[in-house]
Amino acid sequence: MPLNALAPPSVNVLRQAVGADAYATPTAPIQTYSPRPGVTFVGQVHGEPMTLPARIKAEAAQHGAYYEGTGGDKLPGVSYKGSWDDAASKAVKGYPSEFLFTLFTNTDVNKQKDILPSDKTIFDSILENQDKFGYFKDRKFDSKTLATFLQNMGPEFLQEAQRPASKENVAAFLDRGERDMWESDDTPARQMANKANEYRQRWLLSQPKGVYFIGSDHLQDLKRLQGK
Repeated sequence: MPLNALAPPSVNVLRQAVGADAYATPTAPIQTYSPRPGVTFVGQVHGEPMTLPARIKAEAAQHGAYYEGTGGDKLPGVSYKGSWDDAASKAVKGYPSEFLFTLFTNTDVNKQKDILPSDKTIFDSILENQDKFGYFKDRKFDSKTLATFLQNMGPEFLQEAQRPASKENVAAFLDRGERDMWESDDTPARQMANKANEYRQRWLLSQPKGVYFIGSDHLQDLKRLQGK
């Protein structure tokens, strides 16, 4: 039986392995992972609403809540202390090219398809608008870092980035990148995203008490890194 078919959804709790709980709610299934007391990771499906169980609300009020990225998935009624990604980024030196993964991440939520169209090339438009989707808020990547990133995605991405940044070209470029990065099992794009994500996930696992909201697909990665 699928999780969201359980009834009544507001009270059913399924105990899963290694401290992970799954709550069925009227809007979406909620999955959490608590590796130790006081630390809870809440999985979110990007762009979808969520109703938090009372236990998670209480933990957030007691220990603090932190959103992912720029907060596109922030929930009403939760008093966040800030972005855990912003905190995690402070320990990274320079601008490793794999952290440009945000270019091809959650484009429906983060609106890259609306940001990048211009009368320039896609490459130049990415450089000029990076503050709207870049991972690091206190620094910028240069053209060499962008070229390295796109080359590592696959040579065709660097070539396509030289095309005019029309709405159609941008959409095709982003769709291909997002597909290769997140919908494929083993591509150069996915390998780069995995490298950046592993840093983020290890940082999360090292944190003190708090409720950390993350993409739901990362919960299993956190457990894997813990050897669970």
